[in-house]
Amino acid sequence: MASPGHTTTLPSPLTPSLVSAMEAAAAAAISGATSPSSLVQSSLPRSAVVTRRILVLYLGGTIGMKKNAEGALEPVAGYLTEQMREMRELRESAEIAPFDIIEYDELLDSSDIGASDYCRIAADLQTHYDEYDGFLIAHGTDTMHYTASALSFLLCNLDKPVIMTGAMVPLAEPYNDARRNLVISMMIASNPRICEVCIFFNDSLFRGNRCNKVYHTYGAFCSLNYPPLGVMEATHFVLREEHLLPQPTGAMKIMSDMRGRLGCYPIDPEADVDTLVALLERKRPRPSAGAFPVASGSLADDSGDTQQPLLDAVLLSLNGVGSVEGAVAQQLRQIVAAARKYDIVVCAVARDISGTLNPSEVHRLHTIAPDIVYLNDMCISAAEVKLMYLFGKGLSPAKVAAAMPQNLRGEITPLLPAQSKL
Repeated sequence: MASPGHTTTLPSPLTPSLVSAMEAAAAAAISGATSPSSLVQSSLPRSAVVTRRILVLYLGGTIGMKKNAEGALEPVAGYLTEQMREMRELRESAEIAPFDIIEYDELLDSSDIGASDYCRIAADLQTHYDEYDGFLIAHGTDTMHYTASALSFLLCNLDKPVIMTGAMVPLAEPYNDARRNLVISMMIASNPRICEVCIFFNDSLFRGNRCNKVYHTYGAFCSLNYPPLGVMEATHFVLREEHLLPQPTGAMKIMSDMRGRLGCYPIDPEADVDTLVALLERKRPRPSAGAFPVASGSLADDSGDTQQPLLDAVLLSLNGVGSVEGAVAQQLRQIVAAARKYDIVVCAVARDISGTLNPSEVHRLHTIAPDIVYLNDMCISAAEVKLMYLFGKGLSPAKVAAAMPQNLRGEITPLLPAQSKL
């Protein structure tokens, strides 16, 4: 094992990862189990902290950048690792466990991180899972909430903290948020009470799949549909245990694949729905036999056709539904009619990040287009990666549609009791 602060490089290609089994009664466990309602200060006895070990994965992002000769920020290999090794707060704090650092050979620009990267990060966590008691991921802010959401699904039965953080101003600058975010995130990653993927930013700890990036300031992230899991109060961090996911009962497993061609489309009275319908009706070559697992029950897999729909699912964002005979209602009917012909999953979320459709609008939506799966208060980012996660399991479109409104990782407040187990 590397010594604290030691820099290691990740192997490439990735170590093959385990394919996760179907999760057992996740929705029931999340909705039915609660933690004590009292606020708990996060400090652990020093003897408990020093016996734990933390692994830091540095992927890239503003947090470790420096200005070049032209004054533009650019990633600098080894800089963040060197600085973390020298930070007195990390070496001497009674609340921070000893740590090792793995810095990616090629630092990633978070605006370009996608499904293959999510799977790579999950596989890297699995490789080192038994060696460490908590994990910190230093990541760019642009897509941190997407990566956090993806990891929350890929890491099944997670029983250790995975904390993501970054910065709006890099550690190299005299006035920055990087140092505070790093130090407090390391403290949180040392806490065994947490068993989920979180984002810590600007003194608040959020569930990763409930976050949105809303500002280009120190307070970049918010979670308006679910309360923070913890906050800094004066001189200490307070963990709100009643908001945490319960400890899992099974062994941690990871999914090795995310898949699915998705279309994300805003709906309003002036939306060009004809373009979306044209996309829904477009075809692409079907993968050769054995290239991917077949989604049993799919209308497309038994047709003998060498073509398949261009899209597997479409995610609609709604400002509202309007009347049953209004412009939006007509658009929704048109979309559903095209999607039904090709077995394409259609989901919908409210465009407002701070709320949901009201009950009367939800009722009208089901009346207008009962095939649309309404996702209540789920974030768009979580909905996108959840679709890819479920398609990556090889589920049929019908099973994906049934699973989307269920609460698998605390990502949604379900409207109805769970009807299947994933």
